[in-house]
Amino acid sequence: MQKIRFSRKEKILFLDNLGSLVNAGIPIIRALQIIYFQSENKRLQDMSAYFKQAIESGQNIIQVCENLPRVFSPFDRAMFEMWEATGKMWQVLTLITEREEKQQDLNQKVRQALIYPASILCVAMSMIIIIMTYVIPKIEKIYQDSHVNLPGLTQFIINMSHFLRDYGIYVLVCLIICMGWLAFAVRVPRFRYEFDRKILSLPICGFILRKKTLIIFTEFLATLLNAGILINRSLTIVRTGMDNRYYEAEIDAIVADIKSGKTLSAALGGEYIERKIRGEAIGDNEVDFKRRVDCFPIELSMSVKIGEQTGSLARMLEKMAIRYNKDVDITIKGISSMIEPIIIVWIWGLVGVIIMAIMLPFFNMVHVIH
Repeated sequence: MQKIRFSRKEKILFLDNLGSLVNAGIPIIRALQIIYFQSENKRLQDMSAYFKQAIESGQNIIQVCENLPRVFSPFDRAMFEMWEATGKMWQVLTLITEREEKQQDLNQKVRQALIYPASILCVAMSMIIIIMTYVIPKIEKIYQDSHVNLPGLTQFIINMSHFLRDYGIYVLVCLIICMGWLAFAVRVPRFRYEFDRKILSLPICGFILRKKTLIIFTEFLATLLNAGILINRSLTIVRTGMDNRYYEAEIDAIVADIKSGKTLSAALGGEYIERKIRGEAIGDNEVDFKRRVDCFPIELSMSVKIGEQTGSLARMLEKMAIRYNKDVDITIKGISSMIEPIIIVWIWGLVGVIIMAIMLPFFNMVHVIH
């Protein structure tokens, strides 16, 4: 069972059903039996049976979750530890389910923003490759039989067609090799760190991924702080959900700063901003400070500071998460309304140039005949 891996949808379904039954006053063993017999999903049945067997053998929920690291994250285990202390299991199941649903919605938004233009480009490139490798050779044969002098643009398009037909397979193999090398290279910690840092600098993709990471940071941290978990441990748990080595390294540094006596707002970059406002020299740590501010915007550290001063840190983090979610929604709507006409114009413009280049000799032949 340690190798089992739920999809997020299956995990939400399992926890939502379990939480509803426990909230209705049904004992957990009985609730797991109900889920097992009512579910038609084999993995849900296996999970229910495993939970029931483990609990009946004397294990608690936390131990069961620790035995399933691919299903339950450190965040989930921390939430179950909170339940063990408070005895309010259904509340914890509701919290975890809501968090999983938010993450599912966020991932769908990001996929919508990134996959849609990529799919259009793939279709466009496929169409152009078909024209270059199938249509143009037939037209070239007509011009060769007619002994027509070809304009420079037409000859360039024909040369490109020759290149794709002669070397296209080698280009494809090179692309596959590069993709395989990249998949291997991202497993190297140093390369993964630089890759995760550079991808955040991309114009649209980087903006969305940065906002997604900040949403995870603020939402996770707010939930853990509301649960009464100490700030250092909360940040350590949040780090496991980042999926970005650049941000993970910065969170490690933030934890170290907090252990040395700094507040969270200062560790997020507020100290650097305040010293810059006062005109103080930053010293050798300026590069580190700038990197921190690059990860965590000024408005976040300022909001955290207000939360610290007013005793509403978790609430301020929740507000920032809502704000970042709105930013992602606005960006995705803008992309959806803007990217499609741009790509369509670009595609038809490129196809139009190819068609014009191929038809130029034909128009010259007609002109000579007249």
